[in-house]
Formats: sequence, structure tokens, C-alpha cells
Amino acid sequence: MQALRPKTAEVAVGRWPGILQALGVDPAYLRNKHGPCPACTGKDRYRFDDKDGRGTWFCSRCGSGDGFQLLQIVFGWTFQETAKHVDRIVGTVPAGAIMPARAEHDKVKALQRVWAETREVVHGDPVWRYLNGRLGLEQVPAGLRFHPRLRYTDEEGRDLGRFPAMVAKIQYPDGAGASIHRTYLTYEGEKAPVPQPKKIMAGKTLNTAAVRLSGVETTLGIAEGIETALAASQRFGVPVWAATNATLLEAWVPPEGVERVLIAGDNDASFTGQAAAFGLARRLVQKGIAVEIQIPDRVGRDWADEGL
Repeated sequence: MQALRPKTAEVAVGRWPGILQALGVDPAYLRNKHGPCPACTGKDRYRFDDKDGRGTWFCSRCGSGDGFQLLQIVFGWTFQETAKHVDRIVGTVPAGAIMPARAEHDKVKALQRVWAETREVVHGDPVWRYLNGRLGLEQVPAGLRFHPRLRYTDEEGRDLGRFPAMVAKIQYPDGAGASIHRTYLTYEGEKAPVPQPKKIMAGKTLNTAAVRLSGVETTLGIAEGIETALAASQRFGVPVWAATNATLLEAWVPPEGVERVLIAGDNDASFTGQAAAFGLARRLVQKGIAVEIQIPDRVGRDWADEGL
């Protein structure tokens, strides 16, 4: 794990319960007694012990970590994203404080409102232009929707305007919703000129969930990004879903009835994508699921980069 600059780590000591709750971690994962793990399917193998005020936790299957790592496994954030989020609020959380968690129904209400404002993707709209320009796609899966004017808020909470967006549900293996993935665009079908064009709304824990780009089939693929999944589906001739990033790809759980999984991994110079693909493969094989891994030959490429 990359070292965080000392100032943030030092200020965060003793404040982790408040930091984690302020960033949306369910209070159920912040108790010093055994209970469900946010990273695996274990029901009684995890606890949050907050040793030395560092937000530490332990799972008999997943191992252990600190508050930064807990945020990464709960939300699927990269190290850089986690550091930014903690930096943004660490100075506002009193030592030892427990911040009021945002009510679950408030999160669900916000998710429902955004989804209700979306519409079907049609030929010529910004989502169609984006996917057609990137992948040559003519028919867009029903799981992807178009929002005409979605507000964009940066990491400092500043409103940078409203943009057209590609919107997709992130769903658990049983089909229940976890959150919403947003890709902010221009009306010409390019990525919007914002700091992070791709963002996930505050919702539930994302582990095991994915963006469904087709129905459930006995043979199913999984990739990191939405565009990568669509490109892999075209190339390999199987339906492919999107986990949205490497952390969530490794944690993904296929729905009941899936017998074979194609893992369309990224070829990262850091080996992050490859490690996630093989980590998922190992777990699925242990469950009796047949697995095939496909990774582009060139370093720094995913299947959306490779073309058809």
C-alpha cells in the first residue's frame, strides 16, 4: 500500500469512526464485535477494532487493514481517490467523534430520483454518440440510460454545472440495486471537461455488485469498465458485465445459474488489472465455475482500446 503523506495520517488518528461515517460507511461495519464483512460473504468473521485510533479492522478471511483500506474495499476507490476524500473532511471531524450517518432512505431516495430522470438511449443522443464513437456501437444495451442534465459536484463540494450523462445501475447478484454509475459527457458525445468524468453515487456497499449490460446467462463475462465490457462482448461473443474497477472486479460474485465466466481483464503496467482477474478466477474455480481469462497483449491497454 502506497504511503499517505504524514499530515493526513496524523490528523486522522482518533477520528476514524467519524471519518468513515461522514464518507458513507454503514455504521454496521464500525462495531468492535464480530459481524458481516464488507469485502466478502462472511457473516461473522469481521470486526472493527480501531487500534491506536487508525481505523483498523480484521477479517479472518480477508486479512486486516486500516481506515484507508476499509474505504477502498467498501467503495472500490483507488488509493488516490481515498486520499482525496479523507483529506477533504479530516479537519472537520473532532477526535473520537461519531458523525451522524446519512440515513439509508435518503441515499435510496437520491438514487431513485436520478434514475427516474433518465430516459432510453436513442440514436443521436450524447450517450449513443459516445458509445458509437468509442466502440462503433449501434444498439445500446437497455441497462444504460441517458440523463439530459445531471449535476456535477467536485471533491470540494462545488457545483460545476449540469451535463448530459450515461447512467447505469450497479446491482448485486440477486438483482437488488447498490448504487448508480455516472459518466459525464458533452452534447457532442465526448467526456465532459470535469475532474472525474466517471463517478459512483453514494449508496450501499459495492462488493459483489456490477453493472448489468445483459440478462443472466449460463455463460457470462465480467470486465472493469463499461466500455471495456461492451468491447469484450463484441469481440468474444458473450454477454459481459462491468464491475467498474479492478477492486470490484476481484470482489464480484456471479448470479445463481452462471456456469462459465469469461474475465476480460486489463493489461496494466502495475499488474493491478491482471492480479484482480486472476484473484477472481481463483475464487470462482474453487466454487466449481469454469473460467477463461482474456487480457490484451499490449501493456496499458484494455479491450475497449483494442478495437474490433
